[in-house]
Amino acid sequence: MKNSPFLLSLLILLSPLLSLSQPDTEVYLMDLRRSSEGLVVEKPVNISSNKGYDNQPSFWSDSESVLYARNVEGQTEIARYYPESGNTLIITNTFGGSEYSPTLMPDGRISSIRLDTTGLQLLYAYTFRGLDEVLVPELKIGYHAWINSNDIVAFVLGDPATLQIINTASMENKIIGQNIGRSLHKIPGSSSFSYLDKSSDEWEIKSMNPISGESTFLVKAIEGSEDYAWTPKEEIIMGSGSKLFAWKKDGEWVEIADLSSHSIKNITRIAVSPDGKKVAVVGD
Repeated sequence: MKNSPFLLSLLILLSPLLSLSQPDTEVYLMDLRRSSEGLVVEKPVNISSNKGYDNQPSFWSDSESVLYARNVEGQTEIARYYPESGNTLIITNTFGGSEYSPTLMPDGRISSIRLDTTGLQLLYAYTFRGLDEVLVPELKIGYHAWINSNDIVAFVLGDPATLQIINTASMENKIIGQNIGRSLHKIPGSSSFSYLDKSSDEWEIKSMNPISGESTFLVKAIEGSEDYAWTPKEEIIMGSGSKLFAWKKDGEWVEIADLSSHSIKNITRIAVSPDGKKVAVVGD
C-alpha cells in the first residue's frame, strides 16, 4: 500500500522527536576502596531513581557531589546530586532544548552540550544558577573534556567525526584524529589526555600529548565497550554488561565487580571521583 500524503507529512513532523528519544537509564553511585587484592566496589545507590534518560555522570572537584543529565518532563537538564544529604538540585530549566554531558570547568562553571529542538547543537557554559553562554559557536560538539583552563579535547560531529583540540579563548581549533569513541579524559597527574581509537576492529585506548600530538597505545578496550574512566592512581575502569574491570600500566584487565545482584546491567558511562573514593556508573 502506498503512503498517503498525510502519513508522509506526519512522519516528517515526528522524525526529529523520534531521533531525540532516549533509553531508560539510571545513574548509580558506589564506594570504591582498595584492599590487599585490589580495587573493591560496594554499596551501590541509585541516585537518579527517575523514569527516562538519566546519564553522563561527572564529579565536582571536591568529590562531594555528582553532576549528570537528568530527565525532567521529557527533556534533560543538568542535575547535581549531594551524597551526604541525598538531595538533588536541578540547575537548568531550558526551554526548547536539552543539556548533555555536564562537566565542571576549570573556572568553576559547568560546560554542557545543548541540543535544541531546532537541531542546533552547541557547547555552552552554565553558572551554578543556570545562566548560560555559548562556549564554541561554530562547531557541533558531541563530547568533550577539559585539558587545561582554556583548551578542550572534543569529539566534533561531521562526515567524518573528528577529534579536535579547541581553544575556547581564541576559538582556534586543530583536527588531530578521527574514528574515535565518545570517552575523552584528561589523564590524572599528566598534561596528556586519553581517547578511544576505533580505526581497527579491536578498539584501543590511547593517550596523546596535546602539544606534540604524539599518540601512545595504552591497552585494548574490552570488546564491545567504549566508556571508561581514570582513577587518581592512573588506573582505568571499564564496564561490560553487569561487570566492572580495572587495568593498570603493564597489567591486564581484572574483574573488580559484578553488579548483577543489584539489578545493574548494560553498564555504559563511568566516572571516578577526584579523591578516588567513589565511582558512578550508568546502567539499565
